[in-house]
Parts: sequence; C-alpha cells; structure tokens
Amino acid sequence: MFSFLLLLMTGHLFADYFLQITRLAAYKRKNILGLAAHAAIWGSTISLIFLYKGYFSPWKFFFLTGTHFLIDWTKIRLFKANLGKLHPVNVTDQLLHLFTILTALLYD
Repeated sequence: MFSFLLLLMTGHLFADYFLQITRLAAYKRKNILGLAAHAAIWGSTISLIFLYKGYFSPWKFFFLTGTHFLIDWTKIRLFKANLGKLHPVNVTDQLLHLFTILTALLYD
C-alpha cells in the first residue's frame, strides 16, 4: 500500500507542477478554460494511476477533477500569483489536493 500511496503522490506532483507548463499556469489565472484544462490533466493523471492499480471508478475522475478545479479557483480568486511554494496558502492547497486523493482511494 505504501508504494501505491507513493505513486499517487508522485503523480500528483508530476501533474500539478511538471505537466502544468508556464503558459498554462498563467492562462489558468486569466481564463476559466485554462483552469479547467489544468484540472482535467491532473484528474486524468491521478485516474490513470487508480486505473493501473485497479481502484478506478468513473466518479473518481469527476470528483478529483471537480475538487481540484474548485480548490485552485478559490486560491486564484483570493490570493495573488507569486506566493512562495512554502507559503501557508500553497501548503493548504497541496494538503487539500492530497485529501481528495485519499478520499477517492478510501471510497469505492
């Protein structure tokens, strides 16, 4: 189970940072379609990991994508873009994303 959690955390970081190119990061702050694209990429990445390990259900994709969208939308609307990675707002953002992954993992 630990290796599965590690794979999920790696997928989360990969999709939330490395797959979000600089242009998409800027676009998601200006246009809701950019934010939707980012959330869908992230939700798809995590869902593929669930599928690979046999834990996928369609509701998980929609739950993960939707909650990621709402968390990021709230952060974008309430806070400026240039907060440091370890700023409490960004730490809270990451913890909320991890909580949604664990929620999807625990419920079948």
